[in-house]
Order: sequence, then C-alpha cells, then structure tokens
Amino acid sequence: MKKTLLLFIASCFLFIGTSLGQYKITVTIDGYQNDTCVLGYQVGRTTYVAQQVNKRNENGDFVFEGEEALLGGLYSILIKPKNQFVQFILSNDEEQKDFKIKTKIVNNPARDLTDNLKIKDSPDNAVFEEYKAFLMTMRTRSEKYNAQLATAKEKKETTKITELTKKINGLDGEVVAYQDDLLKKHPKFLSPKLITGSRQPEVPKELVDRAAIFRYYKAHFWDGYDWTDERLIRTPILKEKIETYIEKLTVQQVDSVSKACEYIIDKALASKNKEVFQFAAVYLLNKYAEQDVICLDGVYVTIAQKYYCSGMAYWLDSTRIEGICADAAKMAPLRCGRSAPEVRLKNINDSSYVSLYSIKKPFIAVYFWDPSCGNCAKMSDKLVPIYEKYKDRGFEILGVCSNAWKDVAACRTKVEKQKMDWVNLSDDPYPLAWVKKYYDLRSNPYIYLLDEDKNILFKRISAEQLDQILERELERYEKEKKAKKN
Repeated sequence: MKKTLLLFIASCFLFIGTSLGQYKITVTIDGYQNDTCVLGYQVGRTTYVAQQVNKRNENGDFVFEGEEALLGGLYSILIKPKNQFVQFILSNDEEQKDFKIKTKIVNNPARDLTDNLKIKDSPDNAVFEEYKAFLMTMRTRSEKYNAQLATAKEKKETTKITELTKKINGLDGEVVAYQDDLLKKHPKFLSPKLITGSRQPEVPKELVDRAAIFRYYKAHFWDGYDWTDERLIRTPILKEKIETYIEKLTVQQVDSVSKACEYIIDKALASKNKEVFQFAAVYLLNKYAEQDVICLDGVYVTIAQKYYCSGMAYWLDSTRIEGICADAAKMAPLRCGRSAPEVRLKNINDSSYVSLYSIKKPFIAVYFWDPSCGNCAKMSDKLVPIYEKYKDRGFEILGVCSNAWKDVAACRTKVEKQKMDWVNLSDDPYPLAWVKKYYDLRSNPYIYLLDEDKNILFKRISAEQLDQILERELERYEKEKKAKKN
C-alpha cells in the first residue's frame, strides 16, 4: 500500500504556479537582520514552501517572483530563525506583478509582524483587516456589556439584567449580519469566503435534546462553505472541516466513515471544480491508505472503487489507477463484516486436514506467524496466556505457520518451546501460498478475529487489543446466550 500511497503525495499539492500570468511580491521587514525569507502557503495547519529567498535586493527588500501567477489562497511570510510568520491573502482576481508587503520588528517578531503589517493595493486584504477591526469593536462592546451585567446582578436590577442580556445575545447576530453583508458586497473575494466558510452552525434554541442538536449541527455543518472555490484548498478551512466532519461528527465505523467520505467527495464533485474534487478524493484516499484504526481500511476500498476504478481520477495514468484498483480488489473481501476465506491446511502434529469452517466456536483468531520472526515470538508469548484465559469460554486460535511442509519441523519446535497449544497448520507450498493470498498477507504476525459465523470482526490487532475485545465480546455473547435460555 505504501507505494501506491506515495504516488499521491505530489498530486495533492499541484496547485502552486499553474495559472497564467506572473507574480512579483516585494517584502519589506524593517528591523529584520537575517538574509533568509520564505513564502509559504497553507493547507490545513501545515505550511508548505512556495519559494525561498536568501538575498535582499539593492533596497534591502526580499523579492519573490515567477513566470506563472500563484493560485489564490492564504499565504505566509516566514522569517528565521524560528519561522515566525505573518499571513496574508493572495487572490487570483488581483494583480500579482506588483504586490507589496511591509512590516517591521520592534521587540517581538511574532507579534510585531502582524501588528505592523501593511499591504498595498489589495482590496481583499483590506476587507479582511476591516473585518478584524470590526471584531475588536464587538469584543470591546461584549466586555463592556458583561461588566455592566455583573454589576446589575450584584445589585439585583432585574430590568437592566434583561436589557443587557438581550444586548449580549444580539452581538452574535450583528457579527453574522456583517459577515453575510461582506459576502454580498464582495462575492469574488476570498476573505468573506474564509469568514463565512469557517462559521459554526447556530443551533435553534428550541432544540434541547442532545441527539437532535447533534443531528442539526451535522446537517448544517457545511452551510456557508463555497465548494466551487478552489482557493479554499490553500487555507486551513477545507482540510480542518473535513477532519472535524469525519472524526468528530461521524461514528468511527467503516460504513459510517465511508458514507461521510462519499458525502464530502460527492459535494466536491457536484461543485464541478476539478481541483476541489481532486483534492478531496486524493486527500481521503491517502488518509485511509495506511489506517491505524481497526477495520477503517475498508474506507479505502469504498473510495478507490467508487471514484478511481470508475474512471473519475483524471489526474492519474492507467498504471497508477490499476495499482490502486488491484489493492482495493485484494482488500474488498477482507473488510470487517465480510465472511473470512476458508482455510484448509494440515495440522502440523498429525498431518490431518483442518478446515476453518469446521471449527464451531463463538470466536476464532486466525493467527499468521513465522518461526524465524522475532515479533512473531513476542506475539505468541502474549497470546499463550490469552488463549488459556478464554479457551474454555468458546475461543480458539487457528495458527498458520508460514513455513511450508518440508520445513514444518521449525514450526513444531517453536510451538513446543512457546507452548502454543492451539490448532497449528501448515501445508505444501501451493495451498499455503493460496491461503496467504486470500488473506492478503503482507507481513507476520497478523491476527484476524472471527465470530461464530466466520465473519471478520477485527483484523490487524495486537494481543492486548485481542484480550480487551474478547473480554467484552464474550461477556456480551454469554449474556445473550443466557437470555435465550430464559
């Protein structure tokens, strides 16, 4: 999977310097002694380098320039030695050939850079600065009203308390109205879209049930976000909203997460903006290509099959798409909730054939291991007490030794030495290889946990996780079994 994943690293950020035109950004930083200055752009919380300048011009300024205009987004000027920075908006709709930024350092670079920032002839940045000034005014009013409210409460002035509470509650409405007005006046500017796109849903006061509040919040989470504007890719907003929607507003189960990812990618697709669609599809496929959360690798399969294997990934060549689809095809039958492939191999003790589906136990762990593998030895040591703890409650381990039958003696020696008293199997190379292929085995050790119907419950789990899962699942199973008897 890693090789496939690496193919996308560049794809995700092919958004700098691909539009027509030129750019020349002159940066003046009074009080800055270092000769290095960096122009960066932002995706989520990460800043990427667009250009670095290590020499000043004859006026002592830093000049960033190129033959192709930079694509719009939130950019930064970073200075050494601690990469302190100041941010500004760069819009496609404004002239980039004579973009001038001026600031200065007095005592604290982190603060001075922002406080003293001046950008010449950029209406988009001017609107953003006006908005920040407006927020400062609103904060001052809020502090004033809250101080008056505290005094009124001390004096128990009921009428004044009501009046001040109404004023405080009305501040949010004023802010929203100001934001909406900005977007109405400047529909092509990036700054109003940054502001309205990052707004949190306002839940109606009549909703008091927590479940209803959550449903409303999730349903309206993307309100105010402009899916058609690719400039928002190069800001913190899109990536952070995706992360919040998927990780905090979605149950972390494969079906729920898959639907959330489809919702996001479909929104991007419906926008008819190719860059936005590409970003969403690439980012989410990458996210679930190497997934640590148990079973969520199934999300990768959903994204790959729906958007890549169907011919929508226009930015990739056929070889890369074939690799992704081959990975997805291998993983698809092994998603949690699916029936596990049959295992029919020889018992290493008596050469009799054992079938996975012939084992009638509530829970079975299919454990792939190698007698020469150090990590496998550590895993086996941890599994032995777990097996002893649960074997009489309906748990079995089906161990598959990676050595073929001609080298099975090493398997037997390891089993005896580590007291691996569960069912241990091997076979001639051909059937053994097929079992590994069916289970998409890429490394040892590896554990699949199955239920009594041989459906995959969990996979790629540690011994510690197996212990916790069995404790919980066997308790539930025993309670259900007892309830049926009664």
